[in-house]
Amino acid sequence: MAVTANRPLIGITSRPREDPESPNWTMTDDHYAASVADAGGIPVALPYTIPFGFDVTTLVPDIVRRLDGILFTGGGDIASESFAGHAYAPESHSQIMLTCPARDAFEWALMRACWDADVPVLGICRGMQVMNVTLGGTLVRDIKDYPTKTIPHSRLDQPDTPVHQVRVAETSRLAKILGFTSGKVNSLHHEAICTQAPRGRVVAWAEDGTPEGLEFDEKAFFLGVQWHPEKLRTQPRLFGTFVDAARRHGAVARRAGAPLQAPGGKSRRKPSL
Repeated sequence: MAVTANRPLIGITSRPREDPESPNWTMTDDHYAASVADAGGIPVALPYTIPFGFDVTTLVPDIVRRLDGILFTGGGDIASESFAGHAYAPESHSQIMLTCPARDAFEWALMRACWDADVPVLGICRGMQVMNVTLGGTLVRDIKDYPTKTIPHSRLDQPDTPVHQVRVAETSRLAKILGFTSGKVNSLHHEAICTQAPRGRVVAWAEDGTPEGLEFDEKAFFLGVQWHPEKLRTQPRLFGTFVDAARRHGAVARRAGAPLQAPGGKSRRKPSL
């Protein structure tokens, strides 16, 4: 059973509602929240936009100070103009879809702030791709741009069913967390890592060589997977380790007594409890 004392606050990024009649709605998949709660965390939805001209990226410093960990979720493709136009490998020209530049801008700022503050991050599917691109890597717009692509990577009709095998590096943190170096996972993506971020390490691959796991050894917990463990519901240790890292991060931050911003611009320290 997950530890519930001192439940850490875990931010969960949101996505646009894919309904033209509800353009101002953002949403999260309940599977993410359930996985975080089962692991002992408190899930908190993070809208990527606020209408009527409010720049939500201005909230990022406070979000990172107040949350103990952030889960970057799946969703639509990264827009070609986002991330200063450097998200995709120049040789990749396939069609992209369901883009949302506002979400890209928010998650770019949020991921960079998490990196700087060493806030634990778990990236899932698009979340791993955002992690890679934010820290200097690139993507292919579609897996068919890989000459080695030989297996299906998108089974939208069976999102909770394993469809292909992954190999996980034996020396990786991911292998230690999952407890295996080879296993079957589900797959719901068509974009993928092309070049890894310079400070990152690809640690899992599909049978055709497609990158499926990414980690950053210098951080307490900065890790991404290309599959959807929240839908499989068979890898609780991944969420448990993430939430534990967030709990430790929150405890350290509270002991440090980081100053909060008081009305009028003066700083004040958190009250003793």
